[in-house]
Amino acid sequence: MKQRILIARLAAAALATAAMVAMSGSPAAAWSYGVNRVQTAAEDSWAQTGMGPGWVLLSYKANGPMVGYLFARDFVFADGTVKTSFDHMDIRDTGDAAAGNTEGITRWPWGFAGGSFDGCAYAYGTRKFAIERTGFSSSSCANGPSVVGSSNSDGSPDTLRWWHSEQVFCTANATDALCSPWGVWSENKGGGLKVTTARSDCPAYGNIGAAAAYGSGAGLPTHRLGTAPAGAQIDIRYVTKDRQWAMAKWNGHRFAAGIAWAFLPRSCLW
Repeated sequence: MKQRILIARLAAAALATAAMVAMSGSPAAAWSYGVNRVQTAAEDSWAQTGMGPGWVLLSYKANGPMVGYLFARDFVFADGTVKTSFDHMDIRDTGDAAAGNTEGITRWPWGFAGGSFDGCAYAYGTRKFAIERTGFSSSSCANGPSVVGSSNSDGSPDTLRWWHSEQVFCTANATDALCSPWGVWSENKGGGLKVTTARSDCPAYGNIGAAAAYGSGAGLPTHRLGTAPAGAQIDIRYVTKDRQWAMAKWNGHRFAAGIAWAFLPRSCLW
């Protein structure tokens, strides 16, 4: 009798464990070369500069300024919209170097980044990715980044290749004071970020598309991350070539899921 009771209890425990696994899902596989998806917040909630629960930042160079984001399924945006599918990246190779990063990222995956970005980019580390299959989803970006970098923020040479020169951003400083004559505002270019104020409430978006960020197309704002209110201090990293968007942050505050950098309409800034 006792043995039957013990067997019944073990069976019940096994069923409960199976139910929990079914509800939580299997752990995500690690990243690898090929088609990778972004891990959900439930799979990896780690957050630091350039990555957070359900998202990872994209740039035109390793450890560089934001040009867009990839998001995982189930990510909740500031307007209540829930992501219903995974964004993917073709990880063709990595740039292996600290690249001035202070938070331990030494491997920078690059390739075609899909979602609402849809272009060539580096991503902030490999941690947020999970391999889905070998091969690639696109022939784009196969030849790799080809622009020779200039220097890191500390003035040391940048030995990694970039996808684009910073001249793809607005450099018309005489026309628009928020545009950097170097393309981006940084410690070794202009002495730091350009500071301005929001003249009205500024909607913040995660993506405007690769074509707009890289200076050759109209912006398609998607992924609402929040709102910077009128009067807020806004720190500018760059303005897009058409002067319609500023890549910036609301000083001292964060948007959805801890995201700092977003695209704000240039029209809502002084």
